[in-house]
Amino acid sequence: MVRNAGSLRPCAGVAGPQSRAGRRSGRRAIVRGPTRLGTLTVSGGTAVVDLGTEPPMMIGEETEEEAPIRRTVSLRWLAGTILTGLTSIFLMGGALMAALDNPNQFAETPEAVSDGRSEAQTAGIEFGKKGDRIRPLEQQVSSRQILQVSTVTKQGERDFIKLRPFAKITASLATHKSEIASGIPPYDALRIFADTSAPEAPAANPGEIPADDQIYGAEVDGEVSVKVSDFPVAGADIATSVTVAADEAEAAVRASASFATDGPQLAAALPFVDPTRFDEDSGGDQNPFSAFGVRIIPENVSNVAKSDAGEPGTPEADERIIAVAKGRSFRSLLQDNDVSSDDADEIVAALSELIDLNRMHVGQKIRLAFAAGDLEDTQAVPIRVSVYDDGAHQATVARADDNSFVRADEPTASPEAFAEVESASDAGALPKIYDALYQTALEQQVPMPLIEQLIRIFAFDVDFQARVTPGDSIEIFHSLPDSDPDASEPEVLFAALTLNGVAKRFYRFRTSDDGIVDYYDEEGKSAKKFLMRKPMTAGMLRSGFGMRRHPILGYRRMHTGVDYAAPRGTPILAAGNGVVEKAAASSGYGNLTLIKHTNGYETAYAHQSAFAKGIVPGARVRQGQIIGYVGSTGLSTGPHLHFEIRVNNSPLDPLRIRLPRGRVLEAGFLTAFEAERARIDTLLGNQDAPTKVAAASN
Repeated sequence: MVRNAGSLRPCAGVAGPQSRAGRRSGRRAIVRGPTRLGTLTVSGGTAVVDLGTEPPMMIGEETEEEAPIRRTVSLRWLAGTILTGLTSIFLMGGALMAALDNPNQFAETPEAVSDGRSEAQTAGIEFGKKGDRIRPLEQQVSSRQILQVSTVTKQGERDFIKLRPFAKITASLATHKSEIASGIPPYDALRIFADTSAPEAPAANPGEIPADDQIYGAEVDGEVSVKVSDFPVAGADIATSVTVAADEAEAAVRASASFATDGPQLAAALPFVDPTRFDEDSGGDQNPFSAFGVRIIPENVSNVAKSDAGEPGTPEADERIIAVAKGRSFRSLLQDNDVSSDDADEIVAALSELIDLNRMHVGQKIRLAFAAGDLEDTQAVPIRVSVYDDGAHQATVARADDNSFVRADEPTASPEAFAEVESASDAGALPKIYDALYQTALEQQVPMPLIEQLIRIFAFDVDFQARVTPGDSIEIFHSLPDSDPDASEPEVLFAALTLNGVAKRFYRFRTSDDGIVDYYDEEGKSAKKFLMRKPMTAGMLRSGFGMRRHPILGYRRMHTGVDYAAPRGTPILAAGNGVVEKAAASSGYGNLTLIKHTNGYETAYAHQSAFAKGIVPGARVRQGQIIGYVGSTGLSTGPHLHFEIRVNNSPLDPLRIRLPRGRVLEAGFLTAFEAERARIDTLLGNQDAPTKVAAASN
């Protein structure tokens, strides 16, 4: 037994060095024996390990003379490895070729598509640039129909009923200028508002039908002449001595009542008969005591018309919208807008109990209301303060009877107070309403005189210098020129203009008492307003109604009107019909013109450079007439018009006052107008619905 630290050596029956020597010499040493033991040195000691009785493992077969060499290469293994690698290369390469360079993927080699239009074809095209706004597109609608309508014309004692052509037009307002726009005359407020035509002479007899074509309710073939004359009740063929008892007459009427239907022929041939007169079962609204000559009169009953809140009866509060600025405290914003220090402290203390004023950010708005005083030098007194965040109400405080500020409800919503005015640069290339309406009418073959008539119809409700929006439309129903020399001139019978989804509809109607033709809305109110809010052809609003610091005097005082800046010499128009009360120099007003209107209304025009010819006290003026020219007389820093509207000697804001319209139809005129309106609506097919917008969104 041999000891060798850390190694295992064979013991009895174990091949030792002799075996290695024999293997080197080419002889195989086979060790066999019942037991094989070995010793293992562990931590300085020895241990006996039993190696078992199984024969040792042999490499190769016993007949081989030499053992295999360890570094010998197997040809089968090498061939298999090479074949596996080549197969993988071919498979991966084929997949990559199919994905990147497949000759069957495209019919031809793709190329960049180029615009084939020449420079001459694209010369008039406007391409977008940085900063342009993308506008929502609306489907442009254009429809023009020719209708044959039965009309009745009175000539002498006869009524002539015949067919006459009318045009029904429904079109979207033009949003792009075309070649036809070159024929549009420039906007001229003098031409629009000045009514130079003399009023038509009134009818000779009250209720006489004018010699205009009126729409007839029934269809006719050809031309029909009708003459109405009195029935000859005094003729010889009628026996006036024969009388019929009341019972017999009533029995005859009852027998024929079932045949008195609503058919067009029977209705035209029979006079009107009250169907409830002979209805025994109908109680109706008849007075049960009427048979005894007794009338029931309710006592202590008054009918009072309800009025909307905020109607101009007393001077309204002056409101301001203040935007929260960065780095400014709430108290400083109040003081910058004429709020005294004591009131500012009261307001801040009251609002601090409702919201956290320290967390107010840029973008919030403060709605500040002042009490309007009767004198120009009255100090502004805040009466209400509201805080808004992105249009949502946050808190409101108002002045109490003891001059302290307490919590209050949200004030009435004022959409125009928070409305964002779209500038001309944001409006892009959209035309003005005046140009769009004119161009659309010309494209629809509307005669020029009728287009001028359309402009006058909507002049009191539409700002023609504003720009159109996609979806605005117009609807026109007008007569066409007739070859008959006795036919009347073409007229606009109906016009509807839809702007921003709001439709304004007007119908033509002639009042028989004065013979004047005018246009009225669905309720019978004239399209003409009582007063104009801007009595000049041009000008820009520079100063509004309310408390302000006077630019010359330097202290705060009430500004009882509005200022329109305009070039010197710009014509000034009369806001309405009236009588000149004063036309002379007046202290700080400079050259002042006062016009007295009906119902306690009065208008003032100050700082004029000169008065128009004929403008003297007592002279009558009409709406739109030139009364003076813009100047800078009196306390003025530059040429402008100071315009005031006074009601019972109390100044009101010209831009916010609810102005009355012109004539309002009543009684019999309203009934006749409603019948004419119903006939027109029946022809247009909109008797049950309002005017539909002609442009629909995609």
